[in-house]
Amino acid sequence: MSLTQPQVAAPVTLRTPASQQRTPELDGLRGMAILLVILCHYIGNAQHAQLGFFLDHLFTCMTAGWSGVDLFFVLSGFLIGGILLDARESPRYFKTFYLRRVHRILPLYYSWILLYVLVVSVIVFLVHRPVYVLPEGVRITTRDFYAVPNYLVFIQNMLYSPTRFEWIWLIVTWSLAVEEQFYLVAPPLIRYVSLKVLVILLASTIFVAPILRYVSFVYLTDFQRLYQFAMPCRADALSLGILAAIAWRWDPFRAFLAKHPAVLPRAVIYLGLLVFAEVWWLVRPPNLVTVTIGYTSLAFLYVCLLLLVLSQTSSTAAHVTRYAWLRALGGISYCVYLIHMAINSLAHRILLHDEPRIYDWKGVIITGGALVLSISLASLSWKFVEKPLLRRGHRFSF
Repeated sequence: MSLTQPQVAAPVTLRTPASQQRTPELDGLRGMAILLVILCHYIGNAQHAQLGFFLDHLFTCMTAGWSGVDLFFVLSGFLIGGILLDARESPRYFKTFYLRRVHRILPLYYSWILLYVLVVSVIVFLVHRPVYVLPEGVRITTRDFYAVPNYLVFIQNMLYSPTRFEWIWLIVTWSLAVEEQFYLVAPPLIRYVSLKVLVILLASTIFVAPILRYVSFVYLTDFQRLYQFAMPCRADALSLGILAAIAWRWDPFRAFLAKHPAVLPRAVIYLGLLVFAEVWWLVRPPNLVTVTIGYTSLAFLYVCLLLLVLSQTSSTAAHVTRYAWLRALGGISYCVYLIHMAINSLAHRILLHDEPRIYDWKGVIITGGALVLSISLASLSWKFVEKPLLRRGHRFSF
């Protein structure tokens, strides 16, 4: 089928990401993504073997919630790709895009890094006794400063050998580095490359990414987690999101979905079954199944789910994404994602002198308290910091 004729800048019958109106289903998908990540870090990764075989294995399965990051990638590709497609002829294309991204991403991100530097500085220079972040004695030292420049320029996902405290505080930011690198590549491609060539490049990326992950996993073992953190290795999810944005703006594709309403629900079911069959590998340390077909099958599942909730707003899936609490969680997801792991990990280590656990009432209370604190701080951040900055960023018009 030809993709040379879609009018990407023309309005469509349904809401598009480029409009000023928020799409509730997309907010709900954001909420779903951050909920999956929370389940991974707060339950799946916690100590729970003492609860017995059934609960231990049930909670271990929640480790697969790390795939919420892949849902974030698909959403980013769809939303950012859609915005750029709709504005590709704008004379203020690059200026407006990057100024909006700066207002959205950098203030909170750099504030979190600054707080990390202040905490390490106080411990290293003002506290006159050893301070440890683990019971077995991993001390906070000046080495915890060394990688800060990498975080400032978003290259922490390339060569990664963090200290334990750095891991606790900043590990989640690897995905922000992927997104920032994506923001450098996508705008010029969408601006200057024809739509037909763009589709070919995106499809090629989806094909090549699992091969890159395989090569880096098997042959580049000295580069720790390159297969997991490097942008080219995770570009299939972002590329699928952009392809979905192109398809969503192409009238024949929308007509096909309307004429064949069973296609997307069946795709979600079949891909869901495939992912379920992969769970044994997805909840374990990185392995060939996960780093090859695992990441890509998750990306296809999430892009089909995204198109389903947008095209069939009366479906059960779309109804779920419109739950008020899920949309509210999606609205504050950026800050929650940034801070939730550090708050939970440090709360357990400071109060219980142990790794996060949920096998006794103390661990459950601290985990619940960390979640409440993370959501409360993120809500305040959204109201008083992020939302005003987002509004300011949108003063720059395409």
